[in-house]
Amino acid sequence: MSVVLRVPGVLSALITSCIAQIPMGALGLLFILHTRDVTGDYAAGGLVAGVYALVLGITNPVQARFADRRGQVGVLLLGAPVCAAALVAQALLPDTAPLWLRVVLAGVVGAAQPPVGSFRRRVWNVLITDDGLRHRAYATEGALLEFVYILGPVAVVAGVGSWSHTGAMVLCAVAILAGNLLFARHPAVRSLEGAPPTGHGFVGALRAPGVVVAAVVFLTLGVAVGAAEVGVPAALEEMHDRSLTGIALGLWGLGSMLGGIAMSRTQAPARPVRRLAVFVAAWGALHGLLAVASSPLLLCIGLLAAGATIAPTFTVLNGLLDQIALPGTLTEAFTWTSTGMMVGSAAGGALAGHLADSTSAAAALALGGVGVLGAVVLACTRGTMSRPPRTPAAPA
Repeated sequence: MSVVLRVPGVLSALITSCIAQIPMGALGLLFILHTRDVTGDYAAGGLVAGVYALVLGITNPVQARFADRRGQVGVLLLGAPVCAAALVAQALLPDTAPLWLRVVLAGVVGAAQPPVGSFRRRVWNVLITDDGLRHRAYATEGALLEFVYILGPVAVVAGVGSWSHTGAMVLCAVAILAGNLLFARHPAVRSLEGAPPTGHGFVGALRAPGVVVAAVVFLTLGVAVGAAEVGVPAALEEMHDRSLTGIALGLWGLGSMLGGIAMSRTQAPARPVRRLAVFVAAWGALHGLLAVASSPLLLCIGLLAAGATIAPTFTVLNGLLDQIALPGTLTEAFTWTSTGMMVGSAAGGALAGHLADSTSAAAALALGGVGVLGAVVLACTRGTMSRPPRTPAAPA
């Protein structure tokens, strides 16, 4: 890990972009808890959080394609202020505000939030030319991001959020604004002036079949994430310990951080598709098993174990995308996997909210087992993920 951080520019890019991502582990949960408190049901909270995640997933590839063509700076400088302003407006809404207005503002937050994580991974291709070292960079960022994820639920939700959801949302807005603007000043970010279109057409990065497969796989994993974000607070409420929600989800992030640290000490896998399938299967199975937790302690242990699959999965996938993405579309390719995750999370959160209200929290958590289907998809498309994409000719 220390070898990667000694590469000039890596540490500052990590720090500034991770500041922008502090809300990553907090916003969905804040939308759920805040809406639940003012409306009285988890389905409404799942709807607000789901719309945020869905719109974020839809618009991020559009922003990334623009960044591939024109550079990242403009996206960062325009998107961050709009996103922060909409989030502050959401925080300051009176309790009597209609649900549709909360949904609209959540959609604006998602639409304007820059895909800084994908931007950072594109920057690694500027700062780090060695493939093995780049694998360690992906693992290092995975571990650091999970520290950020822990900071979100524990410091923002359990800390500031226990005093005021409004204050927690405003803190998230400040982090988004400051982190993105600081990242936009990084020399490597400013050096990415973009490239002209290369004949990939309207579908862009999705012309590479492997990118499509990766997006589908991460859609199934997103269902597991959405189910956990709704099911965990609902389960703890049934156990009369909802105050432990931030800590429980923080342990989820801790597990992923430990998994990322372990991956940073390994070499790039010789068979990355097989390794990815193993991690995806473990992700789905362990998240589905959260449904059998009968006490807060068992739920926390289960979240720690399930979380240990997250960062390693992303590490292997990011290395694969370097090989399967079409030239000139790498930033967009990174965002399509995030889109799959966000769409799945939105669907999973909405369905889990319905299950939590109509059936039980255990039913909502069991939905996480859908992630196992991602391993089935990888097994059926192994050849596609293993081949480099065929580059189309540029238009005359």
